[in-house]
Amino acid sequence: MQYRSNKSIAVQIRNRKILTFLGFTLLALFVIALKLFHLQIINGDYFFRRSELNFLRKETILSQRGNVVDCNGVLLATNRPVFDLYWYGGGLYRLSQRHSEIIKNLKEILGDDIIDEGKIYRAERYANQCLIKKDVNYQDLCKISEQCSDCANVFINKHFKRIYPYGSLCSHILGYMRKAESENLFEGCYGLENIFQKELKGERGYACNVINASGKKILVKEFKDSISGSDIKLTINANFQNALEAFFQKGQKGVAVVMDPEDGAVKAMVSYPNFDPNDFLGSISEKDWTEKFETFNPLLNRSIHAVYPPASIFKMITFAAGLEEGVVKRDTKFNCKGHTLFGKRKYNCNRRWGHGTKSVKELLSFSCNIPCYEVAQKISIDQLAAYAMRFGLGSDTGFLFKDKSGLVPTSYWKQAYKGEQWWQGETLSASIGQSFLLVTPLQIVRMIASICSGQLVKPRIMCSEEIEKYPLFISEETLEFLRDVMKEVVDKGTARVLNKFKDFSIHAKTGTAQIIGLEKQKKEKSSQLEHAWFGSYFSYKNQKPLALVILVENAGSSRPALAIADKFFSVYGKLL
Repeated sequence: MQYRSNKSIAVQIRNRKILTFLGFTLLALFVIALKLFHLQIINGDYFFRRSELNFLRKETILSQRGNVVDCNGVLLATNRPVFDLYWYGGGLYRLSQRHSEIIKNLKEILGDDIIDEGKIYRAERYANQCLIKKDVNYQDLCKISEQCSDCANVFINKHFKRIYPYGSLCSHILGYMRKAESENLFEGCYGLENIFQKELKGERGYACNVINASGKKILVKEFKDSISGSDIKLTINANFQNALEAFFQKGQKGVAVVMDPEDGAVKAMVSYPNFDPNDFLGSISEKDWTEKFETFNPLLNRSIHAVYPPASIFKMITFAAGLEEGVVKRDTKFNCKGHTLFGKRKYNCNRRWGHGTKSVKELLSFSCNIPCYEVAQKISIDQLAAYAMRFGLGSDTGFLFKDKSGLVPTSYWKQAYKGEQWWQGETLSASIGQSFLLVTPLQIVRMIASICSGQLVKPRIMCSEEIEKYPLFISEETLEFLRDVMKEVVDKGTARVLNKFKDFSIHAKTGTAQIIGLEKQKKEKSSQLEHAWFGSYFSYKNQKPLALVILVENAGSSRPALAIADKFFSVYGKLL
């Protein structure tokens, strides 16, 4: 019985061992299966791509960036071909005699310091490629093509580099490009180059090459050609733009905008000082940055991103409000003594000794303040603001580049943001374009254009943009009066220097915007001097009218803006 018991125990132990072994075996098989599932199913694509790297090399084929042209097809932003010289190794352990001759020729063409024989030798031995020189000039390229045409190792790679042929021309419109952080590529980061980055850059292509163990290309497995970017046509006239940019003097800051009143096509948009977009295609030293970009802030587009008091140009809106509200008539006469009294304060005219008794049209042509003061005493700031908004002030213009809305104050605004009530005396200041009023030059050219056309049009910079017009809700009689005033300004008033241009019909208004309080009569810094405004619409011979606005910062009077307009009209016929 003892023997049978021991035998039974031995069988049980053996069975237990077998079961344990089978258990570990099954567990091992399960782990292996799980690992295989992880490798082949879950991470199969990853390891497949890794394995492809052993015999496949993918080369990116860069697309050619789209051009930007003006309304006449002048290239404002384009591309130039760049030729880089490479050596493609053939897998030889030593350079042949022909290789040595080719290297000698390259040294004579490019210079000894350019050619690195050790680099070429390593590329040849391991069948790799090495860059010999970037951006080979045309003369050297011709010599290399002539002397090295029979050598398969010398290869010229062609690609394109962004270039702005006219340097700083239209720089605030075009913008600039910079190298992307993740790739050795350039991307637009300002202006049109940024807004239309996707359309301009096109679509990159690629070539998938099969290589051997030494890295030598055997064949092309897959190929997709690049697609060039789309071209952009602007409403800008490069001749107008170039002339107006040239008329600003070094040290000046200002704006000049030309726009078609009928369809809103912007023919010129100058913000001065400007910059050269080509500078951003390479590295900029700290010294160059300080010299070029820290003085006068040339990267600021003053036409849409800076705001200024509208000064006397706003008087056109004040009188539109007075006529429409019936508080003044077109034939009303005023006696300007150089000031008017309201409450206990004296509100001065721009001419301290006065203009005498004259009609409204005559007084406004000399930019007299008194008629505006009279209107301002009979209407509220909210009424005046409502008419300013009809002319497009106080809101953005809908321009492609997001522009500032400026400020048209109301009684509600002052209470909400200043915590104070609006005083009627402040309406007198607002009536001549001062007080809290702030506008962009683009808003003013839109306002001038609306007086000409009778409609408020959205400014547009691209030929493909739709034309958008809005009713002005101002009577034709009032608009005709404003046009008469602007004609009188040129015939007899503050812009009479322009009545010498016989082939033109010019309607204009000048303005001088104060930027410090009247009590601070002594201006200690140039930055405290008044801004100069000139706004007009004009037609040359039988051509359609255009609106023009010029602003010169801290000019002290309207004369510098008027001088630029004078120069522009003098050469206008040659610019067409």
